[in-house]
Amino acid sequence: MAKILVDVDEEMLAAAQLLLGTKTKKDTVNLALAEVVARVSRLKALEEGVELFAEGAFDSLMDKRNYRPVPEGHDPIPSKEECEDDRRVA
Repeated sequence: MAKILVDVDEEMLAAAQLLLGTKTKKDTVNLALAEVVARVSRLKALEEGVELFAEGAFDSLMDKRNYRPVPEGHDPIPSKEECEDDRRVA
């Protein structure tokens, strides 16, 4: 771990400490850095997912028959009548 000397806004540090539930300044700074890295990583992954979606990468998943094995002669997507029958049984 690197030891550094920095000027920190005490009010921001105190606010972060309350939000993060940390006890020490060191823990607060380290957890805040970890949270920022995790948040930005999630945001980038979300942006990549949105881009893939826009390109149609998930279109084949819209039909369950494309990704689940289906026994011959069986339609995995129930009809409206079958759904209504299931509701009556439950």
